[in-house]
Amino acid sequence: MVRLLDGVKVFELGIAIASPNAGRLLAHHGADVYKIESPTSPDIVRLIGSAWLHDNEELAPVVPDSSPYVSEMNADKKSVALDLKTPEGQRAARALLAQCDVFLANIGARALGDIGLDYASVTELNPDIVYVQLPGFGSDPAAPYFPYVAWGPNQAPLVGIDDLTGHAGREPAGIATVAPPDYLSSLHAAFCVLTGLEERERTGQGVHVDISQFETTVSLLLGPFAMDHALTGRAQSRIGNRSLWYAPEGVYPCQGEERWIAISVADDKQWAALLTVAPPEWGRDERFADGESRLANVEALDEVIAAWTLGFTNNDLATRLQGVGVAAHIVATNEDLLHDPHVMDSNWYQVRPNSRFRRDVFSGYGIHLSETPGAWERAGPSMGEHTVDVLTDVAGLEPDDVQGLVEGGTAFAMNRPDLQVNRPYEDWLHVLFPQEAADTRDLP
Repeated sequence: MVRLLDGVKVFELGIAIASPNAGRLLAHHGADVYKIESPTSPDIVRLIGSAWLHDNEELAPVVPDSSPYVSEMNADKKSVALDLKTPEGQRAARALLAQCDVFLANIGARALGDIGLDYASVTELNPDIVYVQLPGFGSDPAAPYFPYVAWGPNQAPLVGIDDLTGHAGREPAGIATVAPPDYLSSLHAAFCVLTGLEERERTGQGVHVDISQFETTVSLLLGPFAMDHALTGRAQSRIGNRSLWYAPEGVYPCQGEERWIAISVADDKQWAALLTVAPPEWGRDERFADGESRLANVEALDEVIAAWTLGFTNNDLATRLQGVGVAAHIVATNEDLLHDPHVMDSNWYQVRPNSRFRRDVFSGYGIHLSETPGAWERAGPSMGEHTVDVLTDVAGLEPDDVQGLVEGGTAFAMNRPDLQVNRPYEDWLHVLFPQEAADTRDLP
């Protein structure tokens, strides 16, 4: 299969989500993405591990490879393990960088300078590099927040997301389990890599792309509210699941524990459709006569809807409402998504070979190109799995020199490559993901 980015080499120096997710998308489309990491200063996803391995000393070498995030963020990448705090590790990294088209990093700008991988240093080595960095607050030392250390979830209150998350009259709910700045900036980064490569092809020159996670999140999520305040002086705050423009719009309880349905009615036509399923007396209640009245009496409207939805299972009611043209759907749990027909039909969950676990599971990619659709070949790599091969075959180092780096503790090969284990759900993969699991059934 021909893929869009075949032949493009990416040097990725990242942790957690932001640049790893961007690199993952590039790898899906054929780029050779070299993930630079180290057991002495590991990516956070290497520290999480899996609960079923805890307290098992025999399987301790497996732990850094076991987090589901390893494959989720690093499918199809090659792991090159180097200690970049040593001169020898930096020289090896620079030898690899000299052969790459793209530099991608989300560690702090000051940290990049400390290890000699700031933009000025990298362009001395590789003048036409597409250099993309996405720290929390950009890389301009004159910017007020430049010295600050950032983490995706802790940026949510800074950019105003937390103030909009939750119900009116209550404290902000926060989004500590999700990191929108990471995911939003990673999509910016992937886009900028493609733009930078096109610019280089057109002009023959490289480009420096400086992405602030803070600014990308403000621009994408808070723009309408910031503009509204600038024009009207109105400061929008928490409204739960409601809408500013119409009612009903919300999430309502159904039969069962923590089972919910989302219902949205945008105009009088949709309200009339809802009344073909809902109690007829709603149509005679003057409080709900038109959109303006329903919005003015939204508290009462939500109360009667919530009392009504409790009489149904969420799947049953969603089907009924969709059948008459009302926008409605169950509030899906993780388990619901495993069996969602659209998710299953699109083969969203991928099962691919893995050196440590034989095969592993990770999610797919929602953008499909007709002629060069992209593909996943392998799940995430084990720490240092490709160090020796990449440093010799790509960076051009002599095999004896690479072996010396490994023996000296500057480079790291895969720990215990002979130790292969199965995840607890291995025997059930063919049930959860029948087609994808079948594709790897003959793996050794």
